[in-house]
Amino acid sequence: MVVLVSKEVAKVRKQKFTRGIFALLLLGMILLFVFGCKGSDSSSVRIGFVGSNYSNHMDYEFSTFTGTESNKFKAQKGDLIKPTYDVTLTKGKITIELISPTKELVWKKDIQQNEQGMTEFVLEESGWYTFLVTGKAAGGSFYLSWDVMSKAEK
Repeated sequence: MVVLVSKEVAKVRKQKFTRGIFALLLLGMILLFVFGCKGSDSSSVRIGFVGSNYSNHMDYEFSTFTGTESNKFKAQKGDLIKPTYDVTLTKGKITIELISPTKELVWKKDIQQNEQGMTEFVLEESGWYTFLVTGKAAGGSFYLSWDVMSKAEK
């Protein structure tokens, strides 16, 4: 009788242990999925984030945006670029950057309140340029568009 009770107790303990291990593994997988599948920018947060990103513009509205959106375009040395932006913020900060093909900063604009603007400059090298729009606990919207004019069109 004592042996039978011991076997039953051992069986129940083993079942509880197995369930506990399964629950921990499941929790670990959920945490890995939620926090580990965001690439190199694991601090990215996008709530109510809707819009578009194609060709020569990026246009988004969001409740909360922490992270970076990017868009690449090809240009030639001597081309004129005219970025136009319209940012509406209810909170946080937006930074717009243009990065050269050699990964150098060409232009940067930090925005902490509603702002519209346009600038233009001549590109100093040929290749793929990247616009980066980075939000830091931002709420609101941003619109960024650009025209690239070749030397012949200027």
